[in-house]
Amino acid sequence: MTTAAATAIPGAESAVGAVLFEANGLSVSFGGIKAVRDVSFTIRPGEVFSIIGPNGAGKTTVFNLVSRFYDAETGTMAYEGNDITSVPTHRIAALGIARTFQNTELFEHETVLTNLLIGHHVHRHTNLATDLLFLPRARGQELEFRRKAEDVIDLLDLQRYREQPIGSLPYGARKMVEIARALCLEPKLLLLDEPSSGLNPEETEDLSFWIEDIVADLGVTVAMVEHDMNLVATVSDRVMAMADGAEVATGEPAEIQQHPDVLRAYLGH
Repeated sequence: MTTAAATAIPGAESAVGAVLFEANGLSVSFGGIKAVRDVSFTIRPGEVFSIIGPNGAGKTTVFNLVSRFYDAETGTMAYEGNDITSVPTHRIAALGIARTFQNTELFEHETVLTNLLIGHHVHRHTNLATDLLFLPRARGQELEFRRKAEDVIDLLDLQRYREQPIGSLPYGARKMVEIARALCLEPKLLLLDEPSSGLNPEETEDLSFWIEDIVADLGVTVAMVEHDMNLVATVSDRVMAMADGAEVATGEPAEIQQHPDVLRAYLGH
């Protein structure tokens, strides 16, 4: 198999099912500064795994390594038992990993529904000629994508925004549309980068319910970078705390909130 695809790791078959994603010894530098230093963690199927830490701790950089926006200088990553350390960025979504961003990255002049349909592009099985002529295969595929997009709209309660352009939506709705579009990629692992950023307390509370529904109803595993500790404590099964590019501690939310090294990283004492 070429480097353009994930390759099986010898002996990793037994980990599939127990571990969905595994990172070992990830490191990356920018301008001589170590943004991530020898970070290792696992994500289990069906859990919400959160990464917390002060600003500049390296949390989003870890997400950028996982989604292959950055190349790790050292370390390896495995997804479903396959090595994805060198998989090209454009193949990550097709493998089953989707993500959102701190700032929404949507098509401002398109409707909510159109943005969600665009998310299905990785599952398109027709060619340009079939699409241009709108042959039966293309029509069937379009209907299937529309049905799945409507299911996501219903799940996240976006019905009232369906035909509205993104540019006319309040910020909280835009954040939910970005999560909805990521779900339209039909991922097994969803990376949420500060999903509560810019949301008011009521919207953040709603977000906690949506995350629980995404895991329970869709069977999607969630990894989340987040500053809101109430949200982290509410939805997370496990939490990894980071500081200065390195892991400080990993454990259950209550354990991490009282961990002396975590308190030291946040409070400086």
